[in-house]
Amino acid sequence: MAGLRSVPINWRGPHVTFGVPRRGCGTASEAWRRGVEFHGAGTDWTCDPAVQQAAGEIWKKSGNSPFNRYIFGQVWPDQAAAKAHDLIIAWRRARPDLVIAECSDLGAHLAAKVLDLPVFAADNGLGPVLLELWDTDIAPALTSLYKRHGQDTPVLPAMLTPAPVPWFYRTPPPPPAARAVRRTVAEFRTVLPERLDRSPSSRPLVYVSLGTLATAMPGLRAVVGSVYREILAALSGIDCDAIVSAGDLAQDLPSTDPSIEVVEHVPQPVLLRRVDLFVTHAGRASLLDAVQGITPVLGMGVLADQPDNAAVFARRGLGRALELTARRGEIADAVTAVLGDSHYNDAMTAANAELPQLPPLDITELRDRV
Repeated sequence: MAGLRSVPINWRGPHVTFGVPRRGCGTASEAWRRGVEFHGAGTDWTCDPAVQQAAGEIWKKSGNSPFNRYIFGQVWPDQAAAKAHDLIIAWRRARPDLVIAECSDLGAHLAAKVLDLPVFAADNGLGPVLLELWDTDIAPALTSLYKRHGQDTPVLPAMLTPAPVPWFYRTPPPPPAARAVRRTVAEFRTVLPERLDRSPSSRPLVYVSLGTLATAMPGLRAVVGSVYREILAALSGIDCDAIVSAGDLAQDLPSTDPSIEVVEHVPQPVLLRRVDLFVTHAGRASLLDAVQGITPVLGMGVLADQPDNAAVFARRGLGRALELTARRGEIADAVTAVLGDSHYNDAMTAANAELPQLPPLDITELRDRV
């Protein structure tokens, strides 16, 4: 298996091997944590300061669409050659029975095709973005690489998505082979630290997190910091308690309001079972955490798929969406509106009931299906 960050898989089942850069998205440390075999493959381009700087500047200057075209339509195809090279060598030595790679792991898709291996693309949230850019940007950028390996036109493998397909695939329409599977959450993310295990209160509890990806980009870090400050100011004027998880930005966001606690990290899935509202960047994993916790959201999408995700959840009645440029007054009004309307909780309860109906991921069935 290659390039996975989050896949609904039974870790005590089949023999699993990861093939990712050694610093790639924390996957190596996650593999070591679970005792899963790990092999380095590809380059650590996500940690490249030049890429981070360029991506942040494009986002600030031109917006999210040019950012997506740069990262997903240019940088990722450029990195596919190194990943494909390393995986082809590794898989010729030890041929896997099945490859499950992130939908954005273009090198793994190619390596599996070259070796005629059964392969599925795990939708890490970027599936709709990739489909939107596939014909215009991604496939043309991959064509010469595919030809060097004697392959035909690049095509995304069949997609696995840990949510009902219509939730996130509206425009563009879902890929024909998209398949929803049941989502699981790692055990270490389901235990709440004692310092956050509070007694029930009559005041609503709001949880805030804008993710960690944007803060790694110098051009975006200051923007996200400003958004956090607007949210903190908005919450200070509302009769509520709040926990704000801001990663390494937490040290720059001192709270003078005793009802607001700013921390670096929390086990988000279990905390979302306790809170009344989640102010979020609307990343796919965070939104699914909210559904599993039956917690309405206020989505403030930052980049990539996030703005569209926030809009989708708002249309489904699972919360509201605001532009990242929203000021404290608008944020306070939206928070108050969601907290004061039980229809959002009802919609979340209905959405939560859909998730257990999805089939679990069956590795053997997938292997035999392709």
